[in-house]
Amino acid sequence: MLRNSHIDMSKLDKVPSGHPFEYNSVVSEDFPVSEHSVGGRAFREEVDNGVYENVVVYKDKDSHIVYKKL
Repeated sequence: MLRNSHIDMSKLDKVPSGHPFEYNSVVSEDFPVSEHSVGGRAFREEVDNGVYENVVVYKDKDSHIVYKKL
């Protein structure tokens, strides 16, 4: 079951194609920082399941994940 990652789609839309970004760059402003780890895991799950067809995992180093917009 997918959880809500609380992505701000206007922020995600502003990320240029080919540009790497992190979850904290596209998360909604009203989502509490204390919940970012849960939201980040949900975002990774959404990316892995193709929810965002133009976003891929670019680098995955333990707890630090960088995404890239195609």
